[in-house]
Amino acid sequence: MPQNTAFVRAAFDITRDLVAICDPYGRITLINHAMEQFTGIDAGAPLPGPWSSYGEMSHVDGSAIADGTDPMARALRGETTRDVELALVGRSGQRRTMTVDSEPLFDASGELIGAIVVWHDITDRRRAEDRLVFQASHNPLTGLPNRALFVTVTQDGLTRAQSLRGSTAVLAINIDHFADIATRLGDRSGDHSGDTFLIEVARRLEASLRRVSGSRPPDTLAHVGGDHFIVLCEDVADVNAAKMIARRIAASLGAPLSISGEELSVTACVGITVTRDARRDPEPLIREAETAMHRAEQRGAGRHEVFSGEMRSQRLVRIANESSLRQALARGEFYVAYQPKMSLATDRTVGVEALLRWMHPERGLISPLDFIPLAEESGIIVQIGAWVLEQVCRDAVRWRTALPGGQPLMVAVNVSPRQFESDLAETFGGIIGHSGIDPATVCLEVTESMVMHDAELAIATLRQLKSLGLSISVDDFGTGFSSLAYLKRFPLDELKIDKSFVDGLGRDFEATAIVAAVMGMAHALDLRVVAEGVETADQVVRLRILGCDEAQGFFYARPSSIADIDARLVGEARMQVVGRTELARRHAESAHIGKILVVDDSDDVRRLARSSLAAVGFEVREAASGEDAVTMARHFKPDCVVLDVNLPGISGFDVCRILRDDAANERTSIVILTGDVAPSEKVMAFSLEADDYMVKPFSPRDLVSRVTAAIRRRGELFAHARP
Repeated sequence: MPQNTAFVRAAFDITRDLVAICDPYGRITLINHAMEQFTGIDAGAPLPGPWSSYGEMSHVDGSAIADGTDPMARALRGETTRDVELALVGRSGQRRTMTVDSEPLFDASGELIGAIVVWHDITDRRRAEDRLVFQASHNPLTGLPNRALFVTVTQDGLTRAQSLRGSTAVLAINIDHFADIATRLGDRSGDHSGDTFLIEVARRLEASLRRVSGSRPPDTLAHVGGDHFIVLCEDVADVNAAKMIARRIAASLGAPLSISGEELSVTACVGITVTRDARRDPEPLIREAETAMHRAEQRGAGRHEVFSGEMRSQRLVRIANESSLRQALARGEFYVAYQPKMSLATDRTVGVEALLRWMHPERGLISPLDFIPLAEESGIIVQIGAWVLEQVCRDAVRWRTALPGGQPLMVAVNVSPRQFESDLAETFGGIIGHSGIDPATVCLEVTESMVMHDAELAIATLRQLKSLGLSISVDDFGTGFSSLAYLKRFPLDELKIDKSFVDGLGRDFEATAIVAAVMGMAHALDLRVVAEGVETADQVVRLRILGCDEAQGFFYARPSSIADIDARLVGEARMQVVGRTELARRHAESAHIGKILVVDDSDDVRRLARSSLAAVGFEVREAASGEDAVTMARHFKPDCVVLDVNLPGISGFDVCRILRDDAANERTSIVILTGDVAPSEKVMAFSLEADDYMVKPFSPRDLVSRVTAAIRRRGELFAHARP
């Protein structure tokens, strides 16, 4: 028997579960090593008989276990228990969550001789599960409830309102000029100061809320994304009481705030809605508060507004329009138009941007400006955006397989802020996987203001999208409050320069300098640069000089149907079969066997340029200095001057200025040639009205193409200017 006892103890001691065996009277007779460690009781000494000497059992919520219902007592009555979840507190005070199995023990004759109880520690698992539950219902930055949990809390509050005398109020809060503040903090410190700012704002908001008072529950604060917070206030006397809460919130934010050495003055706009109807649904109440908040923002920083009858009427109209939007999606009233994106190096279509259109059966074509904001506000944009991506992927796959050439076309799809708040990566990943499209040919366009609204969330989401193989573009770049500290952290492939800067090219020095600086920065980060809103040939020329990669706008094409894009791609594919020599011959003929003046102090450069241009029929003359260039230009009257910047005597820029000041040379195109890639060189060439800008060394084919194109564009510009 002693041998058997030693064997049983050895078996018990290898398990990490807590094991205890008792006799028929409930006295502990054997424990394993894990139980020894938990209780601190030496199993080699006489064991305490009663269970209370080993630890205190309770339900997980802390409530006491009724007499005679604990697992050991039940086993001694012949019952078997499995996976009963209890809390166990050892004599040291350590509290663990356990699942308990207990079973009666019988001898060979069937007589009860005791019971065995096994405790399995699930504390760490439960903590991990609790963390996941918390993360799913709370904002990861501030730890406050998120929108989903706030809806549940509000529903509970409305239920309690039936037994309270007062009203229920919901307040929506937006921090004024948050994007500007985040940019200032990021540019100043380059760290996560924007997050620190939001955490401090959340702390101040919490401090301003009402605590428990009698039967009234405390106010509930939720952080629903970026700088947007919502508050639930139960048992509020009336609208004036809710306004007092809004003023208290403003006061709490008004005290000077110091973040990373920056002194900040913080204000917020607050929207208020109050109801006595306990039967209301939470979501409409939240939207009412947000509607009032938007009205406050329209009227100026630091204001608060109460949801009114007028707003309710406007909201009813919006609800009707929301219904129309949902029906439009179901009835197939939406369609996708495409606007080509052109390579400025080849003048060929390299991509298209997908643009949503709504053809209403009664109202006709509805402007996106009229329905996109409503789709955003209502959240329908999430479903619409998924539909757009599905349609775009189908079209792109067809272009690759059905049209001549079979070259992949980059398709750009706009992403909305509400989509960013949804499971964007999972949704898009599923759509792209089902379509069979190469994800590298899909570019998602996000706005600068959108990614800066909550930069940390944007970085995490964009990295998830990049992991799918997608490209990422920032649209309307330059119009928001972008921080270079953040920009270099975004996983981007492309920047799109806003139309407002493109419009200023050639007319506004600051706009030109900004475009040049953006291009230099983007290329340093290995990003493509796309100019949007291009409307004139002059803008195209200037964008080429500044080194822009791609362009889109009415100059090339308005948003078109898929049939129009088909025709465009087929036409370009046919053009490709024309040989390069034939193209060069046609260009030369169209330039009436043009005359070229090559100006460079390097014999090798002049020799290469002469042979390249003469081979396709151009008449070529040479000059080695600025003075000779000016003299020869007056007598030779070239169609194009290929002009080096660094010349002995008069510089190439001075020659360019002299030629442009002479009306006799207004038809002469100028191609600047330089070994310097600095943006300032491009800006200077641009300001002097050069037609193109090339960096040495150059290929003969590229030189011929650029010179031919410059002559053609100068002729077109002159024709347009003087009909």
